[in-house]
Amino acid sequence: MSSTATSITIVIALLALFLISITVAKYAMPHKFAQTRFTMSALFVFILLTLSISFWPWARLTLPYTIPAFILGMLLGYFIGVRTERQKLMTHGLEHYMERFAHIEHSDVRNLTWWSIINFYSITCALVLINLVGFTNIILSGYPPFIIVTSVVGAALIGSILPYLAHLWTIPFKKDA
Repeated sequence: MSSTATSITIVIALLALFLISITVAKYAMPHKFAQTRFTMSALFVFILLTLSISFWPWARLTLPYTIPAFILGMLLGYFIGVRTERQKLMTHGLEHYMERFAHIEHSDVRNLTWWSIINFYSITCALVLINLVGFTNIILSGYPPFIIVTSVVGAALIGSILPYLAHLWTIPFKKDA
């Protein structure tokens, strides 16, 4: 079995583990905020592991590009994402925020509120990245320029999500709620 086939098999197994874990969390965690926070954290880990497993032989090649993309992503994630979430928390209060923080509501899209854009961005980028990894590995058979592009997109996405996850994990909640 080639290294590409092995990495694809491992990533598919991780995808299955990710899907199983979020399904179990849905039924095992009674609090919706805890469920969603866990799901978002699991997605972050899945993206990180997928990129690492898929492109580890080219890590040195991608570092000059991925480090700046990661730092830029973190800055954007903090200055746009975390500040937006704090504004949403202050605007709607803790209880409403914890119940609906990851929802994209019609009125938010119509009014173009920052949090609707941030949530849409996170979902869209994760889907684009997963498809880029597959496209680069399967269709292009690991073509180095696309490995760099995919790694840069992944590093920027990981960097932008990390401050947001840190923000979510700092919010305390009652486990019996």
